[in-house]
Amino acid sequence: MVMLIDDLRFRLSTFSERENADPEVYPAMDIAELFSIGMMSAPFPKYLGGGGLSCEECVSLIIELAAAAPSTALIACMPMGLAAGATASATAAPPDHRAKAQDLLERVVADFSKQRLYAACNSERSAGGALSVMNTVARRDASGQFRITGEKILASGGKHAATFFSGASVGQTDLPGAAAVEFFLIDASSPGVHVQSDWNGLGMRSSESHTVLYEDAPAREILGYPMLLEIAQPWAFSFCLFTAIPLGCARGILQEMSTPVPTSPAVRLRLVEAQMRYEAARAYLLETARGWEPGSSEAWRSRVVRTKSYVAQEMTRLCGELFALSGGRHYRRSSRVARLMEASYAGTALRPPLPLALDVMVAGLAPLGPTDI
Repeated sequence: MVMLIDDLRFRLSTFSERENADPEVYPAMDIAELFSIGMMSAPFPKYLGGGGLSCEECVSLIIELAAAAPSTALIACMPMGLAAGATASATAAPPDHRAKAQDLLERVVADFSKQRLYAACNSERSAGGALSVMNTVARRDASGQFRITGEKILASGGKHAATFFSGASVGQTDLPGAAAVEFFLIDASSPGVHVQSDWNGLGMRSSESHTVLYEDAPAREILGYPMLLEIAQPWAFSFCLFTAIPLGCARGILQEMSTPVPTSPAVRLRLVEAQMRYEAARAYLLETARGWEPGSSEAWRSRVVRTKSYVAQEMTRLCGELFALSGGRHYRRSSRVARLMEASYAGTALRPPLPLALDVMVAGLAPLGPTDI
């Protein structure tokens, strides 16, 4: 971890300079460097050449990266989350799926070594970010291969992705024992995969989170095995990573506004108060991330949703307040503070959703236990 974070910090100023120079161009050089230093492979086990890093350690990396280059951080969350998911899939696999899950993990590791970008392509219109609600459909053709049909929005990485991981509704006839929604790996170059050029978001412009249309597109394979989400519970790891983005944006704005240190005692006081809010939110997220394990408990997953909702809400609010405080030199669309503020909101909107989270939080409400006090 120490070597990786040192390698990352050595590059952060360069990442920031690239984003400042052209904030609307996909950060291809950044992504290549993150692969080369091993950040994308950080969640893979050490025996396969990965970093063996915990969720907490990966969250710390994303916070630092987001403070310098939030779009790069958002893109990095996708392969890192997939790496954690593939590892969890193999770790928690039932005996009859263990060999297949291990084989998939090793093949994904090999793809990462070739710097093949795996990108999330899951969100759908009107779904509110719910992974359990998918209009996209998977069906088996006569040869036994799954074919995917549907529309996805916000596929981060867009045309730069090598492989998408996408959820789709699947029936018991096509996949006995499946959940209502399963996840599939679809190579972006496959026939029937149409990546649009329609991304024009507020902030995060260079993440190229385009719409993707699947028209009877062949899936390479199912991700893991049937009921993967229920058995391995991999996506809470990604939710922790996404939550690190608005935190990193707040950190970046604080760094920008504190260099040089303001002469006004009143402004310095406001910045100290903002730093305390940032540090409290960071501690909350890191403590939550510390509880990650494959097949995690319902109580911990409910806490992840609470943490994500609270931290995203508080940090986007803090970014807005700091922008208002930042003064005339930052009141420009091209200013770094303005871009970080936009990115904090874009990150929250992209990787959802406070309204959806309410149902999960209410369902998971329980009396505080001794360890919660």
